[in-house]
Amino acid sequence: MNTQSVIMVQISERAWTLAALHTACLMARKMSAAVAPVKMIPVQHPAMLATEWGYMNFSGQDRADFADYQAMIEDYGIECTPLLFQYASLAEAIAQAAEYAGAQVVFARIPESRIPFWTKLQTRLLKRQFARQQCQWIQQSDDSAGILVPVPASDISSFIRQQTR
Repeated sequence: MNTQSVIMVQISERAWTLAALHTACLMARKMSAAVAPVKMIPVQHPAMLATEWGYMNFSGQDRADFADYQAMIEDYGIECTPLLFQYASLAEAIAQAAEYAGAQVVFARIPESRIPFWTKLQTRLLKRQFARQQCQWIQQSDDSAGILVPVPASDISSFIRQQTR
């Protein structure tokens, strides 16, 4: 059984992903953790989940970017455990991917919906799921100015200290 800590990073918009990966790699060094970049791939229909048809929305550019992100992690000298994850519902899939990867920390974002209530509901449900999984969620706002941590930095520092004991 693998007891190494894992930090999951959802692959999203490029600027956000690069900032999240950089932060995750720095955390991983302190925690002696692995980083799991996860490319979420939407499917056209739930029946396509876990089939080759489910990869229709995984383009050649997506493949190249995914390889670049893996190389970036390896350049930091951090163990990289990449994951492709097909989904029908993004919020549910993020929680499932975190559980599958065994992540203790997750960098992920829920895109803004045209219906503000829907975004708030998905965010609340995902926070609740991560609390059950005893997983720290680090999210970011839609402006790509950088990572927005929803908890005080002291909480993250104490989390890192707990993981390194």
